[in-house]
Amino acid sequence: MPEVNHKDQPSIPVTAAIKAAAPAPVVEAAPIPAAKPTVTEDPSVKLAKALSDAGITNETLEQQIEAILKRKKVERKEALTPKEPDWSKITEAEAYKPDVYIPVIEHDIPDYMNIELKDNEYEAVWASRDQRRLGQLQAEGYEFIQKEHFAAGFHIPLIFDSEGLYLYQDVVAMRVHKRILYGKRRRALEISLNQLKRRGADARIKAKLSKLIAEDPFLERALDSERMGFYDTDAA
Repeated sequence: MPEVNHKDQPSIPVTAAIKAAAPAPVVEAAPIPAAKPTVTEDPSVKLAKALSDAGITNETLEQQIEAILKRKKVERKEALTPKEPDWSKITEAEAYKPDVYIPVIEHDIPDYMNIELKDNEYEAVWASRDQRRLGQLQAEGYEFIQKEHFAAGFHIPLIFDSEGLYLYQDVVAMRVHKRILYGKRRRALEISLNQLKRRGADARIKAKLSKLIAEDPFLERALDSERMGFYDTDAA
């Protein structure tokens, strides 16, 4: 190994060597000012300000929106509604094709016997056109229905004849006060109930007679021999 002659190297002062080995001084940087936060404006506020500057009020805006929605609704309805064919050119054979739109019209059949009266104290009845029956009803307080007797807004399905009577086949429309009509119906109900009571009484009487006949052998024999006029307990 070759020898190194330290005598040939330049000598460095000790002080300079220490300074050269020491770390460089730290220079503190000036503080960076914090950036101010940017405030983002609300789009709705911005839009409201623009509308206000343009002179558009909330009422005007609501009217315009409502008009747009209504127009869109009409357009959608028209788009979904099938188009009718050209009636001047279509033929009967084409009308039966499934791809040709033909609207089906349904007619409501009115209730011809239905009557709505203006005066709620009266009831409408249909009476036979038999002259004797009509005379009886008129004597009881019934009267023929006239046009002015119908309720306002009621659609009259039939027409009056030349004598002013509202007819349907063999019956004529009449009206009667509820006091008269309900009184008649109550009386008819009472008669029916009384008849049912009599039937029940007859059944009870028949049951008692049957019991008496069964318990009395002489009575049973007299009935069998048809000798009720000469009935005697001592008869043989």
